[in-house]
Amino acid sequence: MLKKYKHTILFVDDEKNVLRSLERLFRKEGYDILTASSGEEGLRKLDGRQISVIVSDQRMPGMTGSEFLRRSKKLSPDTIRIMLTGYADINATMDAINKGEVYRFITKPWNDEEIKLIIRDVLKYYELTNENKRLFKLTRKQNAELLDLNQNLEKKVEERTREIRLKNKKLEELYKVVKGNLFDSIRVFGQLMEMYDPDLGGHCKRVAALSKTVAQRRGLDEKDCELIEIAAILHDIGLIGVPREILRKKEKELTLFEASIYRQHPVLGYLAFNSIKSLRQASILIRSHHENFDGSGYPDGLKNTGIHVGARIIHIASSYDEMIQKLGLSREVALNTLKKKSGYEFDPEIVFHFMDVLHNFNPVAGTEMVIPISKLEPGMVLSRNLKTVGDRLLMVANTVIHQAHIEKIYNFNQIDPIDGGGVYVYK
Repeated sequence: MLKKYKHTILFVDDEKNVLRSLERLFRKEGYDILTASSGEEGLRKLDGRQISVIVSDQRMPGMTGSEFLRRSKKLSPDTIRIMLTGYADINATMDAINKGEVYRFITKPWNDEEIKLIIRDVLKYYELTNENKRLFKLTRKQNAELLDLNQNLEKKVEERTREIRLKNKKLEELYKVVKGNLFDSIRVFGQLMEMYDPDLGGHCKRVAALSKTVAQRRGLDEKDCELIEIAAILHDIGLIGVPREILRKKEKELTLFEASIYRQHPVLGYLAFNSIKSLRQASILIRSHHENFDGSGYPDGLKNTGIHVGARIIHIASSYDEMIQKLGLSREVALNTLKKKSGYEFDPEIVFHFMDVLHNFNPVAGTEMVIPISKLEPGMVLSRNLKTVGDRLLMVANTVIHQAHIEKIYNFNQIDPIDGGGVYVYK
């Protein structure tokens, strides 16, 4: 098995005894030693070999050491070149050093320990130089790879961004469809309440319109406003099945038995929708819409901020609508009642926002106009309830009209014409 050497040194000298001395001296150091007796032979020894150091005599017949070292540089540029010379050749040696072809020189006769130290230092320099070159090449390669990676990464990021945007667009479209289906379902439930009892259906629509507006006035985000609107539309659905004679009575007129039946409706509404994932949050508001701010309400005796803000809003809107529609109170009396009950039955902060909303929503002479159905446009706001000749309540006052509403009005007008033939909207 051939021994592997870390470094190979080539000695070139026309004197055999000099070569033997150098070979004997450095073989003990653990180097691979090559020798050549002329420059021509030295060039042949360089062919295909990795030489760490060349030590060449200057004065040789045929080719001088300077010429040999110059030519060896082309064949093995990374090799460290040293000139071995006598004092008589010092000028030629210095010239070779100045031209950058020779790293250093050693004079004859040499001291064995000194020449060994010189070669060790030269080999350290050779290792350091080659390591720097290797690291430089590696750095350049890595930089090129990094540049290519960055360019590819930019392309991949752009592609991924396009994919994400496309998926987001599809998700938005899907969300709109799901949301539309949800509201369609809510409207169906609202129509069921209206079919059971027109007054009940109208009450829930009006409460929904007021509750959503109060929620927006309070600064709640769009998602919470939608949740409150849904819960408000459905808040009294638990009353379906309650005998109509109970619904027609004022709460103070109910017997204990009738009151116990009536007070079950928040829980019945909660149970109806709590098992539906998309309506689970709304069901919590439905359950709590009769809870009082001071804890005296039902069914759970919740109080203060323990009651969801949406339930607090719906409670006020529902109570106000009942005072106006069922008890026949004037707007001023109803608002004063809300103020009196603020702090124990109603949340004072919500009452404040409710007052503000009612002030802005209150029709004033000269602020409304009647227009034909053909002139309806999205964004208009109803100033009065919209009913058909058959007394079907289609939309409640203060509803912001959307395209879907316009289509609904057109369709119903074909079957059961709009009462009066026109629609009242705010100017």
